[in-house]
Amino acid sequence: MKAAEQNASLLALYIGRTGALRCEYLSVNVTIVDAKRSYGRTLLLVRPVSGTGERWVDEGRITWSTDTETAMPVQNGM
Repeated sequence: MKAAEQNASLLALYIGRTGALRCEYLSVNVTIVDAKRSYGRTLLLVRPVSGTGERWVDEGRITWSTDTETAMPVQNGM
């Protein structure tokens, strides 16, 4: 498997997951609708669970559930 295909497979694991996006003093529940790598960072396209709009955010701004069913994969070298 090529490196690009492997990265795409790992990024696909984000899609459909839910988490909480930190926004200053708020935490908003969001669903991940897309993911990409840009300049060595993982960016996620998020939509609020309740409400409208979408935005690309850095993966580090998302707090993931500790539930094993929704736990994110370990990123080795990504």
